[in-house]
Amino acid sequence: MLNLILIMGLFDSLFKEEKVDINHSYLDDQIEISIANFDDKYNEYQEYLKQLEYERKHTFNGEKDEEIARKINKYLNSTLKGKGEFIVDYSLEVGLDPYLAAAVMLQETGCYWTCSKLTRSCNNVGGNKGTPSCNGGSYRRFDTIEDGMKFAINKLNSYYQKGKTTPAQINPYYATDKTWHEKVERYMKKLKNA
Repeated sequence: MLNLILIMGLFDSLFKEEKVDINHSYLDDQIEISIANFDDKYNEYQEYLKQLEYERKHTFNGEKDEEIARKINKYLNSTLKGKGEFIVDYSLEVGLDPYLAAAVMLQETGCYWTCSKLTRSCNNVGGNKGTPSCNGGSYRRFDTIEDGMKFAINKLNSYYQKGKTTPAQINPYYATDKTWHEKVERYMKKLKNA
């Protein structure tokens, strides 16, 4: 019984009406300061995310896109001369190693020297077969060199996204020449060390 009286007394003191003065303007000021601080931190975070996204789109393995394009352009001649920026930008956009893309194009086109007839007349940079046909043959024709490069990069990227990220892993799916990967690897080494 004594416990019940103590508990009731405790409740009575807790719920007794007492007037408390609240400084509403002070609370409003504190809320505004908190919101401003939150907005500042949120904006800083958004800028940080934009910077990360920019770096993701413009670097590969810590190397800036401009530097990669400069290296690749050293080895592109004929029809592909000056297309290093396009190769790098599109490769990074889809998530492909730009050195791999450029090396395969060099191997398939001969554009290290003078691009093949297939490249010059049909904008085919990957030795890709299909339709529309290039001059009635089995190789595919593209309307522009950029269309041909996009197709080649997308084809390589389809292997790359499945974990086949080296020329040796891609070789059985891409070329019948069992030494194709060695040639592509040599080009990759040249490009990276340019």
